[in-house]
Amino acid sequence: MHTSISTAINRHAWDRQARLALPDDRPMTPGRVEWTQYPGHGPGTELFDDVSGLAVAELGCGNGDNLAPLAVRGATCIGVDVAPLQITRARTRWGHLPIRFQCADARVFLARARPLDICFSIFGAVGLCPPEQLLPLISRHLRPGGRLLFSVPDPRWLGPRRTRLRLADGSQVPVARWAPGPQGWKAAVTASGLRCLGVDPIHTPTGDGICCLLVRAHKPGEGSNASRR
Repeated sequence: MHTSISTAINRHAWDRQARLALPDDRPMTPGRVEWTQYPGHGPGTELFDDVSGLAVAELGCGNGDNLAPLAVRGATCIGVDVAPLQITRARTRWGHLPIRFQCADARVFLARARPLDICFSIFGAVGLCPPEQLLPLISRHLRPGGRLLFSVPDPRWLGPRRTRLRLADGSQVPVARWAPGPQGWKAAVTASGLRCLGVDPIHTPTGDGICCLLVRAHKPGEGSNASRR
């Protein structure tokens, strides 16, 4: 699929999702970082270790909920999303925190971004952009010792949801995803110049299947956060 087409498809899908949620949005109190589809399940903010003073970007930030816990722990945070109404949601919920939200394609943002200590994506831009385009840009803009963390739905969990997003009103919209599986993600991360530290399956709360994959990587070299892993 042509990149501009897939970007337009995903922008439309997540704008539709945000439009349905906007009436209920209000300023929020930070919670935990949610890496899975099931709130309260799996690892949380502890995966980041100490983020105080670090430059952190979430690629595909949605409503901003996963950036808020890092902002209150002293990180310099920026949230990027291709869908304008998702950025509206994030500013509504977290405008009282020192988080900068920017509406942009993650690849465009990274092309002009300053060096970063941590990039992360939770069902965000990683998996919704071609990995061979996005991951090298992340690698280029991480400082030596910088980290990439992302979670993506397991291909088997997705099933027909790989190409459709079900919205709160019961309607469905098309989406464009890349879901190469564990070995595919490891190969893509390695090809980008990062060192893959793990591709870990996270089981559903009932333990009857894998809901998502959690991928951890870092940029070789010593840097500002290399000692914090």
